Amino acid sequence: MILDLPHRLAGRKPDVSTDIVVAAASIGLAVICRAIVDIFTPGVIVYAFVFPAAIFASLVAGARSGLLTTAGCQLLAWYFVIPVKRSFVISTPDAIGLLVATASVALTVWAVSAFRATSARLQEEKERHVELLSLALKEVDHRTRNNFQIAASLLLSRAAGQDDPRLRDELQRAAGRLQSLAAAYSNLALSSADLSTVLLHDHLREICDRVREGMLPAGVTLSFDAEPVQVPAQVAVAIALIVNECLTNAAKHAFPDGLGAVAIWLRPDGDDALITIEDDGVGRPSTGDAGTGSKLIDVLARTLSAEYTIASGTTTDRGTRCELRVPLHGDRPGLTQSAA
Repeated sequence: MILDLPHRLAGRKPDVSTDIVVAAASIGLAVICRAIVDIFTPGVIVYAFVFPAAIFASLVAGARSGLLTTAGCQLLAWYFVIPVKRSFVISTPDAIGLLVATASVALTVWAVSAFRATSARLQEEKERHVELLSLALKEVDHRTRNNFQIAASLLLSRAAGQDDPRLRDELQRAAGRLQSLAAAYSNLALSSADLSTVLLHDHLREICDRVREGMLPAGVTLSFDAEPVQVPAQVAVAIALIVNECLTNAAKHAFPDGLGAVAIWLRPDGDDALITIEDDGVGRPSTGDAGTGSKLIDVLARTLSAEYTIASGTTTDRGTRCELRVPLHGDRPGLTQSAA
C-alpha cells in the first residue's frame, strides 16, 4: 500500500516541512544501519543504505523527499565513509563512483515516484468509479422501491373495486408481497454500507407495523420481540415474504370475532435462527387444499434451505403456531448475528 504521509498530515498539497521531516527520518535510519555495519566491517559497501532510504522516503512522501534523502545520504557518505574520511577531499575514481551512485539513486527515486503517482491516480479513479456505481445503485434501488409501491397501490385500488371476495383477497395479498419487497430495498440503504445486507429485526418490525396498521382488526394486538440479526438482502426478502404470508393468514382467518393476539419472535437457536409466529385465533381448518400463499411459503423455505412447520394449538391450547428455522452458518444461505 502506498503511503501519503504529507496529505494525511497537512490535508493539502505536500509542503516542504513534511518532506524534510520524512527525509531526515530516512537519513537517520540509514546512518544507524551504516554505524552498525561499520562496527564489524568499516567502510564496506559505501552506498548500501542510500538506496533503501531514498526508496522509503519516495514511497512515503514523494520525489522531493526522496531527492533530499539522496542528497543527505550522499554528503554523509562522502564526508564520513569515502577516503579521506571526515573531509570532502576525494580522489577522481571515488568522485566518479559517487556521481554514478548518485545518478543511480536519483533514477531510482524517479521510478519509485512515478510508480507512486500512478498508483495514487489509479486509486483516485477507483474511488470515483466506486462512488459513481454506489450512487447509481442507490438510484436504481430507489426507483425499484417506488415501482413496487406504485404496483402495490394499483393492486389495492383494483382490490377495493372487486365484488368477488376471493379475488379481492388475492389482490390484497399480492399487494402485501410487493410492499414487503419494497421494504427490503428501503432497509438496504439504511442498514448496510455496501448495499448487500439488511438488519432483519428492523425489516420484520416494519412488516409488523404495516400489517398492524393496515390489516389487523382493532381488537387484535400484534407484538414483536427480536434480537439484532443481519442477513444478506436476498435472505431478508424471502424471510419477510414468509412472515408476511403468515401474518396475512392470521389477519384474514384467525379472528372472526375481531379479538385476539399475534406474537412474533426472532431468536438465534444454536446454529440456526428461529422465527416464530403465533396467534390465539380459531386455529387451522382440519381440511382444505394448500392455497397460493402456502405454496409460496414452501418454495421460499426451500430456497433458504430452511425448515418451516405449522401446527394447530399453541401455548394457549388454541390458535396456530408457525416456525421458520433458517441456518445461521454453512454453505446454505443464512444469517449472521449482528453486533449491533
